Amino acid sequence: MNEICADLLRELLAYQQSNPNIPVADVENTAQSIILMQDDFVARLSHVDKHQVKRFFTQLQDDLTVSTNEIIDHIYHLS
Repeated sequence: MNEICADLLRELLAYQQSNPNIPVADVENTAQSIILMQDDFVARLSHVDKHQVKRFFTQLQDDLTVSTNEIIDHIYHLS
């Protein structure tokens, strides 16, 4: 998760460098969203129900995929 979030931050900064007309506030808000997403997923890892481990990690992976795709879409729609 940490590596995925780091990759998202690098992608955001690379996109900002190639599109300098993007408002700094939008970039900062997106970066904050990535950091909050990371915090949320790390916090969820410390509360695994021992009786539903497979279900928990399947749901975690699905949620991570959805959140990652949403942020990627958001990055490429910054203007």
